[in-house]
Amino acid sequence: MIMELLGHKDYIRVLLALDDKPLRFSALQKALSLKPTQLDRALKSLRKGHWIIPHVAPTAGGRILVEYRLGKRGTAFLRSFNVFSKDAARRTAALGYSEVAELRSLYR
Repeated sequence: MIMELLGHKDYIRVLLALDDKPLRFSALQKALSLKPTQLDRALKSLRKGHWIIPHVAPTAGGRILVEYRLGKRGTAFLRSFNVFSKDAARRTAALGYSEVAELRSLYR
């Protein structure tokens, strides 16, 4: 599943967005500028792999509030991914500027 995760930059961007705090669908969509179908696909795959966990809470008006949080796997992956990204940045001369810039663009 890690290889599948690495093959989808939107999945990694979702994990990075959730690293700071839990977010609702609309907040994720706005932060990542993804189409609803793209985000829905990413969330389904990440939930299936236990990378993220949906937290469902009822509200006073009878509506349901869903926030997405990092799961243990997502947290562990991001720790490793952040170390990798920092190491790649230190090795820009060997790896190439455009390759490292592409990796760093995931953090925006």
